[in-house]
Amino acid sequence: MRLRRFKAPTMREAMARVRDELGDRAIIVSSEELASGGVEVTAVNERRSDARQADDANFSPVRDQLELRLKARLRGEAKATQISNAPALGLTATDLATILNDHRVPEALAERLLQAANTHDSNDAEGALAHSLGIALDFQPIGEQLPGSIMLIGTPGSGKTVTAAKLAARAVLAGQQVDIITADAVRSGALAQSKAYADVLNQDVAEVRGADELALMLDTRAELGRSRPCIIDTPATNLHDRAELDHTARLVEACRGAESDTSVEPVGVIAAGGDTEDMAEAAQFFAQLGCRRVIISRTDATKRLGGVMAALATARLAAAEFGIKPYLAGGLIAATPSRLADLTLTKSTTSAPQAALTPRRATASVTHISGTPTTEPTSA
Repeated sequence: MRLRRFKAPTMREAMARVRDELGDRAIIVSSEELASGGVEVTAVNERRSDARQADDANFSPVRDQLELRLKARLRGEAKATQISNAPALGLTATDLATILNDHRVPEALAERLLQAANTHDSNDAEGALAHSLGIALDFQPIGEQLPGSIMLIGTPGSGKTVTAAKLAARAVLAGQQVDIITADAVRSGALAQSKAYADVLNQDVAEVRGADELALMLDTRAELGRSRPCIIDTPATNLHDRAELDHTARLVEACRGAESDTSVEPVGVIAAGGDTEDMAEAAQFFAQLGCRRVIISRTDATKRLGGVMAALATARLAAAEFGIKPYLAGGLIAATPSRLADLTLTKSTTSAPQAALTPRRATASVTHISGTPTTEPTSA
């Protein structure tokens, strides 16, 4: 299968290019109008390699079910929220205290943000909040093409595996080939899940069991001159299990190559919407392992982002990417102060109606929302 991105002046021309290059059976993954004019269409074809067709003779329920679910997501059967289409909020900088309170930002951090916002020369809430976030927190996006190999680390349910697939999809769409390595030999079906994602991207997945095998594979890649970056998925780490903590630490140590160009950067993955203290503890664990930045997954599935801000501030880690959709294509956006400000303000006015009037200790009412849920898969 091949995942491709097409840009054209009109949708008709874009669809013509899709049919010419991918055939009539191509699946449209996403389409959007560009701010500079024209449209951009992401599509995938369903043609399989001869080797894969031969494998189809061996029926695999796990693999087939994963592939069916993945194709459903790629076809867009669930509607993802587009933060770029959010309406104008009409908020002023004086609303920020209420907004930060609504997001459960810890008091000390909220005070720092408000003080920084007061130094902004505009009364625009988004501009003032972005200004303060840029001062209080750090942001270091990874980029569409990977600058080097990375290893993803996270707690159970953080979404490491789907995040690895999203990073790989974005790199492929940007014209970069990557290798995918899974060190998750613990979770049932982990390898099948990674292979299902990789098949859509026409990439291979290598499996290693433990730190020694990982170090050997990385050394062999270096000896063979394998220069393309790799994305390494690891087992979920229970922060309350000493054996799992030690295992993750050994995997990170195995990636520290003697040469700078062979080293692997550890990157944490934290799911938005968790307990603030748990998120902060996870971020501190990542920092102890040598992580400089983290990816925040599932921002579309939570109403409050105070825990995200607290985790970044406590561990002094940089935000790298935000997971905003459950789909491989377009599922990540670069983390910047303005994007975090946009997410924060949009959720305060759309996800929590009349949040500015709701006391912190008030009991929230249950709201039923029609339509298909847009949360990311929780398996990691």
